[in-house]
Amino acid sequence: MDSRIEHIFREAMQGDTSFQEKDSGLSLFFGTHKYSKQEMRETWDRAIKHGIEIGLRKASLEGQRIELNHNTPDGKHKEFLEKFYQLASEYKCAVQYHPEVGMVVVAR
Repeated sequence: MDSRIEHIFREAMQGDTSFQEKDSGLSLFFGTHKYSKQEMRETWDRAIKHGIEIGLRKASLEGQRIELNHNTPDGKHKEFLEKFYQLASEYKCAVQYHPEVGMVVVAR
């Protein structure tokens, strides 16, 4: 899985305790769970990661630009990005990240 997805997942799920609470004595005795808490937690994690993957794949160019600007604290990098965006606008194209292919040039 893409390392970006893992990073977003860890950030979003920090402090989440879904399917990690301890079983009560009664639930253990009566067997109210068909799946173990560990199995449910792993399924939950995979579902969240899959949702992130779909979101990244469907992300707009503007959304990717916002994310890139947010993750670029250095002034020189921001200057480079602004010049790049000007050229991309002038030539009506963009460089976009595709999770399965990598960086691709997209005509607008």
